[in-house]
Amino acid sequence: MEFTAKAMGYGAVKYADLKNHRMTNYKFSFDAMLDLKGNTAIYLLYAHARICSIIRKSGVEDIEALIAENTLELGTDEEFELAMHIMKFPESIEDMMEEWTPNSLTSYLYELSVKFTDFYSNNKVLGVPEEKSRLMLCEATAVTMRATFALLGLTPVYKI
Repeated sequence: MEFTAKAMGYGAVKYADLKNHRMTNYKFSFDAMLDLKGNTAIYLLYAHARICSIIRKSGVEDIEALIAENTLELGTDEEFELAMHIMKFPESIEDMMEEWTPNSLTSYLYELSVKFTDFYSNNKVLGVPEEKSRLMLCEATAVTMRATFALLGLTPVYKI
């Protein structure tokens, strides 16, 4: 619990600073930083923990084997949108490096989380014929989120 609290606390402050363009002013507000909704580290870390929870609840012990043995199928608009956004990850890194704007990477991460929420809200993952494919999409989202967290200096949480 202490690990999660530290990750969320430090992450909230760091993310609030990074999500703003370097040339803009912002008001320091713990209330805004700790908001559970919107473009905050708390929201993003919670989304990551939720994805990890879905994968745990699936009972799949070796997600890498699942990925190696199955094919990703994008049957709904939300699945397609999420997959296409994941594929833009390298581009978002290039944009950040060319422009020196970490806020472009935080925007990418927030949009990824929103697209995952749209996907998850409209598509059942567990207990459906598409379960394996959707678990693969969940794992791809979580891996991308962790890579983005690492670039931003945030510590991912797996349970809240």
